[in-house]
Amino acid sequence: DLEKMRNSKRKNQTKKKGKLFIYIGIILVLFSVSFLLYQKYKLHSMKDKATSLESLLVKNQAKNNKAKSDKQSGREKTGSETIDETSIQGEVGEIYSSVIGVIRIDKIGVVLPIVEDTKIKSLKDGAGVLEGTDLPSSNENTVTVLAGHRGGRNEEQTFLKIDKLKDGDEIKITTKEEVLHYKVVGREIIEPTDWSKFTRQEGKTRLILMTCHPYPQNYQRLLVKAELIKDVENIE
Repeated sequence: DLEKMRNSKRKNQTKKKGKLFIYIGIILVLFSVSFLLYQKYKLHSMKDKATSLESLLVKNQAKNNKAKSDKQSGREKTGSETIDETSIQGEVGEIYSSVIGVIRIDKIGVVLPIVEDTKIKSLKDGAGVLEGTDLPSSNENTVTVLAGHRGGRNEEQTFLKIDKLKDGDEIKITTKEEVLHYKVVGREIIEPTDWSKFTRQEGKTRLILMTCHPYPQNYQRLLVKAELIKDVENIE
């Protein structure tokens, strides 16, 4: 009888351990699913905010252009030439505080705010202009180098897949002043300290996307080179 009681006790303990492992497994699965759903929501939210900002910048461009036209024709309205930053901040929040534009790469589904520097905080949720290079514009003899993270916590809303871009693919940048369309013209892998590739070329408006390579070792840098499309009407 004593042996039966011991066996029964062991069986009960085994059952309890089994149930405990099952409960732990269920909790881990629920946690993993919740985390993935939250991550997906966060990435969609990031993209939606950048898209909203892009749309508002275009609307303000139209507003400012109309204000300039009114001014030239003598129908100037006081204050109409300035970007309505308050309305933009109200719709997209802090994302606007230091943003100079938005980059869109439809081929890889990326829409990111652009900031004026490459500090850790600045690159957390966007792309930054590398020091010593030009801000995005249609001016000739300029080169804009945009640095961005590759993967990490923001996954595909980074420069993770810019290695998929091929010659002729389009990159669009919307600033407070204009919409710029570029086409990819090449790629190159360089060492992290090699800035010799960021040169200005006579008569050209260049854009270079830069990110870590190879992912996730990140001991080199991948450059995707693009040039401004001047005849935008011929974009397919």
